[in-house]
Amino acid sequence: MSPYGCNCLLLVKFVIISALISPQVSSQQASCLATRLSGAEDSGSYTLDVDGQEGPLAEFDVYCDFSGLDTMTVLHHSSEDRIRVSSGGDFHLQVAYPEGSLEQIQVVVQKSSSCKQFLRYECRNSPLRLAENVFWWETTANSRVYSWGGAGGKLGQCLCGTQHNCQPSPEQSCNCDANDTVWRTDEGYLTDKTTLPVVNVSLTAREGQGYLTVGPLICVDVPEFIPNQPWQIVLGTAILVFAAFLTFMPAFVRKW
Repeated sequence: MSPYGCNCLLLVKFVIISALISPQVSSQQASCLATRLSGAEDSGSYTLDVDGQEGPLAEFDVYCDFSGLDTMTVLHHSSEDRIRVSSGGDFHLQVAYPEGSLEQIQVVVQKSSSCKQFLRYECRNSPLRLAENVFWWETTANSRVYSWGGAGGKLGQCLCGTQHNCQPSPEQSCNCDANDTVWRTDEGYLTDKTTLPVVNVSLTAREGQGYLTVGPLICVDVPEFIPNQPWQIVLGTAILVFAAFLTFMPAFVRKW
């Protein structure tokens, strides 16, 4: 950040990408970033062809978020509302993504620089007990994951368990494992791309009361280009040099 309040390197990031990537020939772009660079300015629903015209996958609609410097692809599912989980019997939530197939969504995930999906469980007398294999969520490969959002994939843990600040006891793995009459919450983002998106959430031997929230899958796009043309290399280098000049110039002025 320069003394003038301008993070110039960050400011020109999008300019560099815009200058170096040539628009695709396909009528439907392969990503939200390509859609943005082709001239789209407003966030909204756009049709993508994630594997190109020659690929076997059909086109499908996603939500493209252009509100920030990074371009985000948002894949909604049919169970984003806060869902009540009552005691008695087993609970299984099938998370369906109506806008695209799992194969299409996996291509988006693979091509993105990062992805995340939010999980929240509100509880009263309803422990998660992840270490006891009572509560889990499933990946597209139907693998069960016994860790919660924010835990970084640590087995049997919620976010508070990894930070040793669960309530009322820091020895717990999750806040909900207190298993008392106080309403508590365990929440956080899943960020391991190899396990996303969530396709199922299950709880056996339900106790007490709870509310489950599974957020949409959110991925950050990355440019797919290699600046191998002379004009691309020259232009990219010139922009980077100019950005560095704007960033460090005030320090030289003060020195001299």
